[in-house]
Amino acid sequence: KTLQPAAWNNALDDSLTKSGLWTTSFQERKCLIPATSFWEAKGRQPATYYWFGLKGTEERPPFAFAGLWTISHFEGPDGKDKCPAYTMITTTANEIVKPVHPDRIPVILTPDTYEQWLTGEPIDAQELLRPNPADQMEVFKSGGDEKSDAVG
Repeated sequence: KTLQPAAWNNALDDSLTKSGLWTTSFQERKCLIPATSFWEAKGRQPATYYWFGLKGTEERPPFAFAGLWTISHFEGPDGKDKCPAYTMITTTANEIVKPVHPDRIPVILTPDTYEQWLTGEPIDAQELLRPNPADQMEVFKSGGDEKSDAVG
């Protein structure tokens, strides 16, 4: 039987220093997950998809999610195998996301905070684990019952 690497679900900001699963990665293996937007769904059958991103002079300015990585060990078709795995960190939802997804939002980092996240001490990195200000974000598009239909 072939097993795949275990899913590494989103890490909650308040569990990074308390959970054995996240502690070592938070101390030693932080990463950036490049993005220009993210979506959340509201409702079901049909769901409405909302694509969120940062305001800026570009159509969808790039940013990065705060992430952690590890090496996942698993049993592959040829025996023991391994591959990199990563997860994004989530925090409390801000006012723009809350009407769609009331609980959590990915931690968004901007270029001026990348170095602090990647090379700072855990206490310095922890300062960045907060919701992005809602007034710096916008909904780029919403609608459809298909994720692919939501972005033009």
